[in-house]
Amino acid sequence: MKFKILTGILLCLNIAAYAQTIKGKIYDTQTKEPVVAALVKEKNSVNATKTNNEGYFELTCSQLSPDILISCISYKNVEIKAYNNQNIELTPDSRSLQSVMVTANREASLRSETPIAITKLSAKLIDETKATTLFEVVNKTPGVLMVDLGNEQHMMSIRQPITTNPYYLYMEDGVPIRPMGVFNHNALLQVNQYTVSSIEVVKGPVSSIYGPEAIGGAVNFIMQRPTIVPTAKAGFQFDNWGYKRFQFGTGATIGKFGFYVGGLTSKQTNSWMTASDYNKQTINAHLEYNFTPKTRLIGNFIYGKYNSQMSGSVDSIAFYSRNYLSTSDFAYRKSDANRITVNP
Repeated sequence: MKFKILTGILLCLNIAAYAQTIKGKIYDTQTKEPVVAALVKEKNSVNATKTNNEGYFELTCSQLSPDILISCISYKNVEIKAYNNQNIELTPDSRSLQSVMVTANREASLRSETPIAITKLSAKLIDETKATTLFEVVNKTPGVLMVDLGNEQHMMSIRQPITTNPYYLYMEDGVPIRPMGVFNHNALLQVNQYTVSSIEVVKGPVSSIYGPEAIGGAVNFIMQRPTIVPTAKAGFQFDNWGYKRFQFGTGATIGKFGFYVGGLTSKQTNSWMTASDYNKQTINAHLEYNFTPKTRLIGNFIYGKYNSQMSGSVDSIAFYSRNYLSTSDFAYRKSDANRITVNP
């Protein structure tokens, strides 16, 4: 009897000697954002766990240098040799992106279980489009046509004739960009496209979900979350018609605190059409503090300033003679925005 007990103790000690706990973080290779609820499993074992809101995981393994399998909805599966405190990248799988819907609060659900027509434009698509304005990205959505009126102004069509009427709701992270009752056409003037991580377009009436301003549909801009690894990027654009734009973005996670700050300044002067100058400055700050693996406080701070002349039409005779004089030189559009949202 004593021999059996001693053997059992030695066996447990032997297993404990080879077992180890692997810690690490998993993030999106495109945006560097944490991947939430990714399944991490030891190969040929029942040991498994999932990542938390910070993309962090702890996995107790039965071997010293195990192989681990990582899988997540809309990402390619990964098999790697595990070591402690590693950062692991997951690559989006374009073949499965449209089978999963990400709702306004970032929760995932299957397309078959979603009673609305919704398309998600991924960070990969946004990056590959190399768009100068958000219209070029949104127009990748079937059944949607956003017409560029110049100076980041637009008309919109989602499964109905093009209009400037307030039939569509524009949001950032599920929060309306403009207050209810304020004309929501041209709300994109207050969007900082350099901090947009992905876009959701809901096609058709969704007033029962988003309120009375979503009569014809809704466009939700998912803003960039703090990055797991420190990142910084900047860009400069210009053309031969007086357009210039500078943009930047930087983010990191330090302990329980994470941030992402991005901004842009753009200016149009002396264009081919008279009375079409404009300038825009906007900056976004997304802050997160993780109290526990399941509890976090999120804050969004947005500042935007926009001022544009409103050029009119060009007479046909003047147009064919290459004399692009606007018929309107007295109107303008001005928008100043300061928004703060805090969510537990």
